[in-house]
Amino acid sequence: MKRAVVVLLGLTLVSSLAMAATEETGHASDHGAAPSSSEIFGQLFGHLVPHAVTGIWIGGDKGFAVGVDPAKADGGVDSHGNPIPHGSSKDFTEARRAEFGGGFGLLVYNINTVQWFAGGLLLLVMALTARRARARGTEAPQGAWYGIIESTILYVRNEMVYPVLGKDQGRTLLPLFLTQFFFIFFMNLFGLLPDIGHSGLLGTATSNVMVTGGLALTSFVAIHAMGVKQFGLIKHCKNFVPHVPGFLVPLMIVVELVGVLVKPFALSVRLAANLTAGHLVVLGLFGLAYLAGGFLGYVPLVMAIAIYALELFVALVQAYIFTYLSIVFVGASLHPDH
Repeated sequence: MKRAVVVLLGLTLVSSLAMAATEETGHASDHGAAPSSSEIFGQLFGHLVPHAVTGIWIGGDKGFAVGVDPAKADGGVDSHGNPIPHGSSKDFTEARRAEFGGGFGLLVYNINTVQWFAGGLLLLVMALTARRARARGTEAPQGAWYGIIESTILYVRNEMVYPVLGKDQGRTLLPLFLTQFFFIFFMNLFGLLPDIGHSGLLGTATSNVMVTGGLALTSFVAIHAMGVKQFGLIKHCKNFVPHVPGFLVPLMIVVELVGVLVKPFALSVRLAANLTAGHLVVLGLFGLAYLAGGFLGYVPLVMAIAIYALELFVALVQAYIFTYLSIVFVGASLHPDH
């Protein structure tokens, strides 16, 4: 029965995504003009582009205002009839400064709201799990969801963190890596949800390099903060240069400095590229289903559903890869001889 419910919910979710996609591509045809293939794919792929959902104003006559309309005064409307928002906080500030009597504005994008949703879900899940764990003490876990969360936490600790960092140093950094894993996983899941009703609040935050770059920055700080704590600044810097003949030392310094920057860059680009690629394939197949029409359209639609199911697995795998590579990079900083 539970499996049937899960399958039904999954099919409902995919159907909602397909309906949202076909509504998006079919909007122009409702007005009598069939969209071209480039317009169809442009509208579909546009879902991956961050867009402002609201604005915040700081300073000026009002002092502080939340929920400021981010739309341009004369910017027209999009394909759904919604006003087009400003492209940047700078444009938003310049356009509304006179209205608010000074100050500056900040745009809140859909990738920001997804991060807030994921962070809120992370806090809720961990608070409930910790409360349940304290209540049960040493008793065996009960309940599917509690068992899944506890098993995942134990796996990250016992199979990912401790084998690389050891128990003492691993226990210190375990909260960071657990947060990375679940936060990325939850953002990936939110990125798979259809934006029903065109609210604009949802999107794929982890397909944006600014988001993944911020995540990679936390790993970068952990790598060097733990290295400096363990060996001191001078010794930590020396650890980057292996024992080589003297004439190769200048070359190795350059190579290792490049490697210092490549590690967080690789973390950022790998996560963003994988999430973007999967979404492009799904959206592209939806576009093909719309163009094919009729019975033939079911072929790419079924393929889209299959890729979408795979994306659920990718959401977990990419969270694992990002976290495990961060652990390995920190381990290399703490154990340079290995």
